[in-house]
Amino acid sequence: MRVAQSTFPDELGRTVNELTVRQARLQTQAATGQRIRNVEDDPSAFLNVLELQGDFQRLGQYSDNVAKLQTRSTAIYSATSQLKKMTDRGSELATMANSIRTQDDFGAYASEVNQLLENALALANGKHDGESLFGGTSGVSLAFEAVRDADGNITSVAYKGNSKVRQVDIAAGISFSLDVPGANDSTSGPRGLLKDDRAGIDVFGHLIALRDALKSGDKSAFPDISASLMKDETGYIESFAALGAAQSRLEVAARQNSTEAVSVNQLISQESDADLAQTLVELNQLQSAYSAAMQSAGRILKISLLDYI
Repeated sequence: MRVAQSTFPDELGRTVNELTVRQARLQTQAATGQRIRNVEDDPSAFLNVLELQGDFQRLGQYSDNVAKLQTRSTAIYSATSQLKKMTDRGSELATMANSIRTQDDFGAYASEVNQLLENALALANGKHDGESLFGGTSGVSLAFEAVRDADGNITSVAYKGNSKVRQVDIAAGISFSLDVPGANDSTSGPRGLLKDDRAGIDVFGHLIALRDALKSGDKSAFPDISASLMKDETGYIESFAALGAAQSRLEVAARQNSTEAVSVNQLISQESDADLAQTLVELNQLQSAYSAAMQSAGRILKISLLDYI
């Protein structure tokens, strides 16, 4: 059977084109170290890599969430520590008030408590990353709002936030919150830091009561006020314990996410990275095949029509 001479250029073109494409792909792999760049390189592996990259991105987001919670935890701890100092000083003044003998001394102590109230209000309205530390999920700018008398003294403090806390994903299927609402007047949910009827906590109310008792010189009120301030201090201590546990859990989550990210990255590398030694061997073989094809083409195309007569 005779084969038409015109079929040789067509077949040659297909062969050279295939060799050129394969050679270019191997050259790219050798240059970039990546075996898979497009879906046609290895459809199954390409899909696996996409899925693994999604896992890696999610782990990165979890790590970012954990880092933000850790810095927020530090801010909450710092503000709570300072608030506790206000209550501690109030307790000291309530104890010392029993030995006060002059109205001027009572007035001086009352003025100091006024300052404690102002400091506590500023701390309770503290923010982190533009968000209220103790406003719950309400999104309010100021968690607490003071009512003042004609002299500018705080007479009461109203909570403007809510008792809900934000949940943040720190790992697959795990949501976490370390926030503490500033107040909780309900019978359920997280305990309020500065006001919670269940625990007898009312930081502002107790400091106001102390100041007013000092102003009036009513020594009979100090024992009850001291007991109330002790409840506030106990609330702070419980908050410190909860924050410590939360920080430990965040540290564990950070380590786990980091370990998993390394593992997933290795899997991505196994799927997508090229074996340089094998790639160079295949590239050398293709270059030899390409050279042989071109040499053969040169000989075949020199054959004249007379060779077929």
